[in-house]
Amino acid sequence: MMFAKGKYVNIDGLSSQAYYLRVPPDKLREFQAAVLKASHHDYLALATDQGCRLRAVLLEGRLIRQLPKNARAVGDCVAVLYGADNRPLMTIDLVQTIPQSVMERTLSNLAAKIYLPEARHQLPK
Repeated sequence: MMFAKGKYVNIDGLSSQAYYLRVPPDKLREFQAAVLKASHHDYLALATDQGCRLRAVLLEGRLIRQLPKNARAVGDCVAVLYGADNRPLMTIDLVQTIPQSVMERTLSNLAAKIYLPEARHQLPK
């Protein structure tokens, strides 16, 4: 079993803590290829969280074979987000432009399924 380390994307930015996520054996080749295509930089993917919700996550540009002591995986990696040039999306890609290959319909369908928690100051007390 391989693991990836990353931060979940919240509505107000990235989570402050990094989490370990499992990479399923059937998705391992896809994530290994994404690491190489991203030139070992951070890239965006979809993963589940502890509540089994689908969330966007910014993964580090490497895979981990063994978890450190006292660490556990909190979710599973689902898919890598690719841009129009068939390269994994990085944070700069989202800042500059939405990839041309992502249609409005696809984007709205994807956005409807991804869980984005509210900012802490906006949550009810």
